[in-house]
Amino acid sequence: MVDTATVHRLRQVHATPATVLASATTGVMDLIERNKGDVERILGAVRLRPADIADPYNELILAQFCRLFEEAARQTGNDNFGLHFGESFRPQHLGVIGYAAISSPTLYSAVRNMESFFPAHQGLSSFGLMQDGDMLWLSYAVFDPHIEQRRQDAELSMGMFLNIFRHALGHDWAPLEVRFEHEAPDAPQDHERVFRAPVRFGRRTNAFAFRRRDLDVRMPTQDPYLFSVIEPFLRSRVELTRKPEDFASRVRNQIKLHLGDIPPTIGEMAKVFGMSDQSFQRELRDSGVTFQELVTAARKDLALHYMNDPNMPLTEVAHSLGYSELSAFSRAFRGWTGMSPQRYRQSH
Repeated sequence: MVDTATVHRLRQVHATPATVLASATTGVMDLIERNKGDVERILGAVRLRPADIADPYNELILAQFCRLFEEAARQTGNDNFGLHFGESFRPQHLGVIGYAAISSPTLYSAVRNMESFFPAHQGLSSFGLMQDGDMLWLSYAVFDPHIEQRRQDAELSMGMFLNIFRHALGHDWAPLEVRFEHEAPDAPQDHERVFRAPVRFGRRTNAFAFRRRDLDVRMPTQDPYLFSVIEPFLRSRVELTRKPEDFASRVRNQIKLHLGDIPPTIGEMAKVFGMSDQSFQRELRDSGVTFQELVTAARKDLALHYMNDPNMPLTEVAHSLGYSELSAFSRAFRGWTGMSPQRYRQSH
């Protein structure tokens, strides 16, 4: 069970709203107009001005960014607004992190560079690779508690990342499978058209699967000089915004992504962060939390998320969180909420 002091520390991790560079909105006004929407009205509804999104280096509150696309979808009547935005989004439109990707020597290094520097582009979010047998998953999730509606962001973001792969592998490349956190929309056929792959909804995170050998391809626009110019800027932004509690937040988010039949170990998480076990644990001590506290907090977050799906059996919830027995999960859940999983689901 997580004590009160630990809960307070974990909440402090998310005390400051996350931001995202305005480069991620490149082309949104054009798409709004093509969908017969009123740009000024949509921007005004989320308290943004055209000047706020014109400068690619301007920092937007991530919650505002997500609301912008939700509002655009609502006012234009295009439920797949984010999907279509991501479909046509060119990697270089992401700004410096996009150029870092396409100037890398290989697709593998492009993804790893984006993983390392993603905090410089967007806060309180997770982006990275997960191993699953002979497949890899590129996963993405927003963990800012200020943001409840994020379907449009998830779909546009996965489309952006897909286009980085297609930049290297060709326009006809397709992932093996695509997953989204949110529930299925009324007409999901458009998603399968965009990704050219089976699309599943109501999953743990937003991700698409591919084979490891896909990462070996060389990036057609590799540019060592351009990357050498971009890297110091991205590295300085990561260091500038990094706080001890941010590391705990990133670890907690990665634990959520890696929870399965067996909870991830310290050694496995250290490898994800490219650190030795000792350095990893030292960073956690500086953050004021233990690894087990973060595992427990991640389990609780995901448990409450899964409990909102009445079609997911409790045994599956337990196994997805790394509990071998339903009884062990039930005891933990009662400690978190004061009631059994069955009673919680009935009351919610």
